[in-house]
Amino acid sequence: MNINANEINDRIKEELDVQNNLFGEQFITDLRPSAGKSAAKSGKLFEKIVEDKIIGGGRVINKRPKFRCHFDLPREGDFEIITRDREIHVECKQLGNCESHFDKLSHVFMNLVSGCYGDEMWLVYDYNGKINPRGQRHIAALVERCEILKKQVALQGITFELVLVDDLSDLIATTEYL
Repeated sequence: MNINANEINDRIKEELDVQNNLFGEQFITDLRPSAGKSAAKSGKLFEKIVEDKIIGGGRVINKRPKFRCHFDLPREGDFEIITRDREIHVECKQLGNCESHFDKLSHVFMNLVSGCYGDEMWLVYDYNGKINPRGQRHIAALVERCEILKKQVALQGITFELVLVDDLSDLIATTEYL
């Protein structure tokens, strides 16, 4: 749906996605919130929360570390924790109600088993606390699968941790050299 922006009150336009067409005319693509934009905003907020927890003790991080994904394409991750002896690649996933966000974990796991993140990787996650039984099964399956992956990649010399954001501060406090 393309709505002429001139038909919308300026006060309301501030809350909408106003764009310009090739002729410089403003239009609004849709009056409904975009799921993709909501997810991106939620993801960025979650990354900020994780970043605050990581740098809280004066740790050095590299934002947007570059790596090549399992397709051998250039990508940017979320963070790396950098110490004198270690670089820990950190990916953040806010899984919401465990629907479409959950499916994106497969890409992360392919990168993990392919060694794309280096020798050490943490997947920090969160999800809506009031998820339905289906979502609860998804989280249980995630935890179970990550235990298997942890053992699998250890055979390759890769250290992997699945970390609920609520447990991140404890992991950082008990992790040697951090």
